Amino acid sequence: MMNEIGLLLGMKLLQALPLLLLAPLVAGIINKVKAVLQKRQGASIFQEYFDLYKWWRRETILTPYTSYIFILAPVLYLLTSLMGAAMVGYLDGSFAMGDAFIFVCILALGRFFMTLGSMDSATAFGGMGSSREIYISVLVEPAVMLAVLLNASRYGSTTLSRMAIDYGSLYFTLPTVLACVAFFLIMLAENCRLPVDNPDTHLELTMIHECMTLEYSGRLLSYIHLGSMVRLVVFLVLWGNLYLPLAIPLVAKVLLGALLIGLVETLVNKMRLFKVRIYLSAAVVLLMVAFMAEAW
Repeated sequence: MMNEIGLLLGMKLLQALPLLLLAPLVAGIINKVKAVLQKRQGASIFQEYFDLYKWWRRETILTPYTSYIFILAPVLYLLTSLMGAAMVGYLDGSFAMGDAFIFVCILALGRFFMTLGSMDSATAFGGMGSSREIYISVLVEPAVMLAVLLNASRYGSTTLSRMAIDYGSLYFTLPTVLACVAFFLIMLAENCRLPVDNPDTHLELTMIHECMTLEYSGRLLSYIHLGSMVRLVVFLVLWGNLYLPLAIPLVAKVLLGALLIGLVETLVNKMRLFKVRIYLSAAVVLLMVAFMAEAW
């Protein structure tokens, strides 16, 4: 029994490893796409690896006013991202055995600890960023759960391995297209991308996720950024395997999603914070219409 558990854990780690290694590359591709569309040279697609190495080598500065939660939060944020990557599976299209609701709860747990760590810094920016993050999470999580329920009702299971899209019966049908668009909108909000948040800005009036990282430095900061990159790739894999009605390799789907994110972030501006609920309401409406269209 113990050998079987150890083998299962080893397989889970192997499933998370490709996503962990490729996550900075996907982030670099998105930045490169934005630079090309904006007629800039931009940094190399491997720049994120250099940035992570730079933060890893720097000293971690801590104030005497923070508790162990401030140190523990980035580690747990990265670990929950890796757990989500282990549940998603390999980049060849196969899926690990994992429940979709547990997957959503694990990622929500990582966000919860990040907000705790931000509030533990006892700064104005930290409190502002954590409150904004919680506000968005309250709007995003129901939309994510609704997207999960759509696939669960379609396939009669909440296991990720059984929720992969069936190209034979669901190839560019109306419910599939609506669900694909809705989950892409949700993915942008879940990962703090435009138009919900701007990952490239450090203006105090517009920051959300970046607000929570201002007091971090060194290795703790590298954990946060790597965890965010892994979460984005995990959602791209889910979008490609569960909702994108294209019978192409999953690697191509992830690259397509990265190109679309770069295109969207070039064409749109960040919306006001209190308009995010309208944005996510549109995703919920699309999912509800997909529910009704599939029932008919």
